[in-house]
Amino acid sequence: MKTRIVSCVVLLALAILATPRLHAFCLEPKIRVDDEFFVSDLVFTGTIIDDQKIGLTPDGFYDEDAYTWRVQQVFRGAIHSGDMVRTYSGNDSGRFPYDVKVGQHFLIFAFPYPTHKGGFAADNCGNSAPLSKATPTIAEIRQLPTRHGGLLYGKMIDGDVGVRITAIGLGRRYSTITGRNGKFSLPIPPGTYAATATKQGHTYVDFDLAYKHSKAVKVPDGGSAGLAFREQSR
Repeated sequence: MKTRIVSCVVLLALAILATPRLHAFCLEPKIRVDDEFFVSDLVFTGTIIDDQKIGLTPDGFYDEDAYTWRVQQVFRGAIHSGDMVRTYSGNDSGRFPYDVKVGQHFLIFAFPYPTHKGGFAADNCGNSAPLSKATPTIAEIRQLPTRHGGLLYGKMIDGDVGVRITAIGLGRRYSTITGRNGKFSLPIPPGTYAATATKQGHTYVDFDLAYKHSKAVKVPDGGSAGLAFREQSR
């Protein structure tokens, strides 16, 4: 069988790019495994078998790394064990993966990269990690098919306590109150919801660096969706 190569782009630029998850700064809240899994197109473990420096100059500077992975286990996506997956990572302080060598093993969450046809990206602030540190993450991934229901989670960026978080969808209304450090967790049935954050004397909007928008947030069965709010400037 002919080996397939899937191009994955891991871009860590110093500016906001076309996709919210491709950002120089980590978005909020810290994305959960059961959230990132369902928004990723590929989730797999692999071994780096080649690291090519692209744009290498005589003084040793280069533009990006082109990593070639041999896929081991596939948890999500149209790839198979033994396939070759190629990832590209910009040569900057936030590149992913950082300071790796051929022969190392990783767990990778990848999603489509909008400006490269057929390409993908990995979130450097997500749950992709060296395999030696990914045992709990893989254990959770394996449990996902047996889990049902959904969870809306997140935080108030300023840590506001006592804010009511309301999710409306499926003809019903669900709500909870933010607790310590302004965090919240709201078990709800899977579906698409409009969520709000309210407190007397305050007006809240989506945080500028939030992973998702509260107006139409999709909560998958067995998974979760994270939101982040900030107080609107007066």
